[in-house]
Amino acid sequence: MICRKCKTAIIDNKKMCPVCGRALRGSSRKWKVLAAVFTGAAIVSIFVLRGDGEPLTYEEQGAYYEAQGEVPPEIAAGTEVVVSDDASEISLPVSQANLDKPILEVWAMIDEVSRLISEYHDRFSQSVTFLSKNGYLFDAPAGNYVFIEELYSVFNIDERFLDESIMFFYFRPIDLYGRRNLSVSERDELVIFTGFETREGFAVTGRGEQGGMITREELREILDLYSWNHGEVREVDSQSDVFELSMRAIAGYTGHSTGFDIRYMYQDDRYICLVASPGNAPLNISMFILEYVEGAVYVRLGNIEELENHIAAVNNALPNFNHALLPPYNLRLELRDLRYDFADIIEQMIGNAYFTDDDLPPRFMSGTDEFIYFEFDQGRAFLAHIKGGDNKTAYFVESHSAARELLTSLSRRPPLFIIRQS
Repeated sequence: MICRKCKTAIIDNKKMCPVCGRALRGSSRKWKVLAAVFTGAAIVSIFVLRGDGEPLTYEEQGAYYEAQGEVPPEIAAGTEVVVSDDASEISLPVSQANLDKPILEVWAMIDEVSRLISEYHDRFSQSVTFLSKNGYLFDAPAGNYVFIEELYSVFNIDERFLDESIMFFYFRPIDLYGRRNLSVSERDELVIFTGFETREGFAVTGRGEQGGMITREELREILDLYSWNHGEVREVDSQSDVFELSMRAIAGYTGHSTGFDIRYMYQDDRYICLVASPGNAPLNISMFILEYVEGAVYVRLGNIEELENHIAAVNNALPNFNHALLPPYNLRLELRDLRYDFADIIEQMIGNAYFTDDDLPPRFMSGTDEFIYFEFDQGRAFLAHIKGGDNKTAYFVESHSAARELLTSLSRRPPLFIIRQS
């Protein structure tokens, strides 16, 4: 979202510009929120498309924080972290074009707007992550599809354009290549196409792409290729066939045969996103995206944690991947905080009777300078909070979901990747 007054790119969905203080508009265009209902035989609905001492009990944890004058965190054992399948939460753009607009005027208009939307993208791409969501241009930080009024807030454009149902698609030209009446390249990177509906179909053009006319049926086929809707987003069951197939896939991809500690693993009906480390290398944490293909599972993207902007990179490589599957953190940044040596922490916690020498070594441990997650035999797990010096608190947690919930309550930037999901 761009502030209309000072032209600042607002990367969060805020109500007020942090630079000039101007109140920001909401999604005011009425056709942003309409359901796509087309009437007539030739038109169909195709365009509807976010411590110390003994381990504390839950009651003691509350008392501990109250004694320090802090609000006790809500600790709920067994509470699952909910990842929303937001692919259809926001109403998709709807064409309400004047089908009788002279075709020469249509081409003149979308040629001009295509130039402006490209300039808009270039100007703000360093501060705003633009995605192809369901085939349309999407401003990820603002959580909105991009409409013509966004350009009006930045450029001195003809106000008449605001009354036109101009649409911004975000396609790879290669997916349009070979369609009859279209002149496009075979480029496989995402390009913004400006479109306008006419009686003959959609007139489309993009930067470096002449474009042309595309039928409604052809456009429907292309939009289907970019759909994020692949069913419910859910945690992968470690006892499922999907889990076993995924482990084999990443073992073959990485060459590790010692098994993996899964830090995060969610799926829909097409893709799987997981964060994992080899069983003998807990510091080697990587992110993968896998895909179901005819009953098998294959790695589509690996080493995502190394990417500068993993959200944009994933979208460009797999524009139909639902980003609700991604973990709620930037692993590339978070891994800088990993702790490499736990010896002093273990020694101090043994001295405080959190566990004994007989419990060592832990079955699993991972952490940062502030939080460390331990798992021992018999299913015992602890989350240790180091506040500096000897000020340490250890919490017994009954499940990985309870550990995530607790960690989220203790930190504004919780390092959720230290917790083993399975």
